[in-house]
Amino acid sequence: MTLVAINEDMRRSRRYLQLYPNRRQPNHKLFGYLYNHLGENGSFRPKGNHGTPKTITVNEYEILIRVSENPGLSTHRLSAATRLSHSSICRILKKEMLHPYQYTPVQQLLPQDLPVRLQFTQFLQNMQTENPDFLTKILFTDEATFTRRGVFNWRSNHLRDSESPHAVKERHFLHEFKTLFLKTL
Repeated sequence: MTLVAINEDMRRSRRYLQLYPNRRQPNHKLFGYLYNHLGENGSFRPKGNHGTPKTITVNEYEILIRVSENPGLSTHRLSAATRLSHSSICRILKKEMLHPYQYTPVQQLLPQDLPVRLQFTQFLQNMQTENPDFLTKILFTDEATFTRRGVFNWRSNHLRDSESPHAVKERHFLHEFKTLFLKTL
């Protein structure tokens, strides 16, 4: 860099400070860099040399096909099925922006559930009419569910997609063995 170019950069830097006194002052070399890029490229940003065009290998293609067919397939099962390393699977999925999203468990409602729910709400309304403090004396907790299928771990069940699908998974909670306990205080 010549002395003339350095002086020009310093002059531009001082001018920036006069125009924008409340902003952070960048290094004087930045002004020369921006001036050169504007003159050469017609833009402040450098022209992107993006290298070779993106290609998909056979392994990547196979993984993407498997994930599109079954978005809930785990990376460990993909690794075992394709004989690629787990880290390679994760890298490919990350590069394709296929993020793991968790399901939201919801209770499946059937037509025969409506009368039971209506009966319960009518019971609550009647008790509330008789005793206005009735609802304050009930402790509502989560349901304890014991199934023949064992415990289901929601944290290890994912759906891969590029954006959140807000996926839900219905569970048949009402048709399994259940312990419900209601006690007034």
